[in-house]
Amino acid sequence: MDASLPPLKRIAAIHDLSGLGKCSLTVALPVISATGVECACIPTAVLSTHTGEFTGWTFRDLSEDLLPIARHWRREGARFDGIYSGYLASPEQAALLGQALDLLTDTETLVIVDPVMADNGSYYSKIDERMCNAFRGLIARADVITPNVTEAALLAGMAYEAELHDSAYLKALFDALGALGPGVVTITGVRPEPGVIGNVACDCRTGAMYSSMRPAHPGVFYGTGDVFASSLAALLVRGAPLPQALETATALTDDSICRSMLHDTPRRFGVDFEGVLPQYLRRVEKIFR
Repeated sequence: MDASLPPLKRIAAIHDLSGLGKCSLTVALPVISATGVECACIPTAVLSTHTGEFTGWTFRDLSEDLLPIARHWRREGARFDGIYSGYLASPEQAALLGQALDLLTDTETLVIVDPVMADNGSYYSKIDERMCNAFRGLIARADVITPNVTEAALLAGMAYEAELHDSAYLKALFDALGALGPGVVTITGVRPEPGVIGNVACDCRTGAMYSSMRPAHPGVFYGTGDVFASSLAALLVRGAPLPQALETATALTDDSICRSMLHDTPRRFGVDFEGVLPQYLRRVEKIFR
């Protein structure tokens, strides 16, 4: 082994753990690791399944464990190049996450917040505007945020547009979200024209905008936001330029959807990202070679 290799970058992924139905930590851990970044985990809650198209799921709030874990890591002298947060068990947990950021970040830590709370124009089960307000507070501390269009509209206090998203609508979203404090805003699930969907990023520090689009596939694909955000977070922590990170994360997401369609995988079980990780690894290697 080459002794000159630098140490791995490390991300703390602070998400729920849904045991069945690939999303949150069961996506973040393998995708971040495949990107060549160490992934440490703090579960915010444990669920038997995610809450989409499953019924009777179990839920355990792990708020009491969040700060003890963070304090232990700090005592151990662990340093984190990135903190990447997602689904939170409650609005009150957002305040705990803020305290964890105080414990685990330094001036070089990239903070990525995925404000997981809504999609297709409405909040997820048992989530309301209190969570939206809590995420606004966290976004003020974030370097990068990755809302979908619904979440972006809620956070911006704007109406959700269900059909197409023109440049004026996106600019208004980016302006409103950028005013909350993040350096980079990436909005997922953007539909600029019929039959096309993708992701658009704005570097709020420079005004530069980047997009990565693909043909739209019919229906809902659970876990795709986590696939995308996990890849984007890890690539940015490794030092990939924003346009390349956006394109590579979008490609992984679309490849995962296409493979799921080929396998006719039941949608609620999540997308088949596992089978497309080899080609993802090749894309990552091209960025960092």
